[in-house]
Amino acid sequence: MYMRHLMALMGFWISSNHVIAEEAPGRPFVRGGMDDKPFITASSQRVRVGGYMEAHFRYERENGITEELRFEPKRFNIFTFAPVSDRVRVASELEFEEGGEEVKVEIAALDFELHPAFNFRGGIILSPLGRFNLAHDSPTNELTDRPLVSTEIIPTALSEAGMGFYGAWYPTALARITYEFYGVNGFGPGVILDDPDGTRISAGTGNLEDNNNCPSWVGRIGISPDAAQEIGFSFHTGPYNTWKAEDLTIDKKRDLTILAVDWELTWNRFDLLGEYASASIDVPEESRIFAESLAGSYVQLNTRFGSNLVSRLPDSSLTAVIRIGSVDFDTDVTGDDLRRLTLGCNFRPAPDSVFKLDYQRNWSKDRFKNEVEGAALLFSVASYF
Repeated sequence: MYMRHLMALMGFWISSNHVIAEEAPGRPFVRGGMDDKPFITASSQRVRVGGYMEAHFRYERENGITEELRFEPKRFNIFTFAPVSDRVRVASELEFEEGGEEVKVEIAALDFELHPAFNFRGGIILSPLGRFNLAHDSPTNELTDRPLVSTEIIPTALSEAGMGFYGAWYPTALARITYEFYGVNGFGPGVILDDPDGTRISAGTGNLEDNNNCPSWVGRIGISPDAAQEIGFSFHTGPYNTWKAEDLTIDKKRDLTILAVDWELTWNRFDLLGEYASASIDVPEESRIFAESLAGSYVQLNTRFGSNLVSRLPDSSLTAVIRIGSVDFDTDVTGDDLRRLTLGCNFRPAPDSVFKLDYQRNWSKDRFKNEVEGAALLFSVASYF
């Protein structure tokens, strides 16, 4: 008898839950669980996905000796963009380098639009230190290697955890002024401790947890008289050493400051662009072997030609490029520098895809003024998708 009553109760419970499920088909299995995510329940496309790939062939020689002869799966990047609401957007970029040997979250940022001239951004951001750091994707750039100043003085891609504001306003119908200003974690002590060659700013990146409980500041102002011209002024400043531990001062606060100016001018088929950056570093007095001042620059001229040269590729074009660049790892001494001349020609079957052929000449000196000459032949492919 008890068994019949129990079976009847179980049947009633099952049938009741079946009715509830039919009445509330949108109810998640667990509120906030794997089947209860906004991108699943959104009525329209919520997340947009894209990316780019880049692969190199490199043949490099120094003093007549082959240094590199190889194929290199340089980068594979994935972008996502999600308009969460009318005023909130989330963007991300995940980078895989050297066939997956290095994986990095390059961007993971939330934007809150308050006004075209005043918006909030927070997360992992691309620091607005020079224009190239903000626009360094290989499919948009005309040469295979990045400029020396944009890898040695401004360690592109410089991503940092931080928060701040950005915006734009238009003084006239054509002119525009943009700005970005953020508080970030800044650089770490690896700037002078982690590279056997001496002071190297790139060795102090990746400071996801602030090592000194003191933010650094980074910002850029871009001035455009019209859409064909822009000049930008940017800075990055703050302490890089661990000078406090649990509110106890254990060292002198030592700052690293980078100042940069960049420009881009377009006239007919020609583009003139470049960047100059200088860095000053407060190093310990007992460690004067480390450089206190670094500087670098590049100037690049592009000229486009051969549009519609291939009838079956109506959007195709060719571009000839010349770039002159240098970096001085210690401006207080003669030597310890690197200079590069690059000549290139590339073919774009479509605006978002490119085949690049480059020839480089390099001249480097160590701190003892010993010079090494080198040359390289580079071929690369890159495309957005």
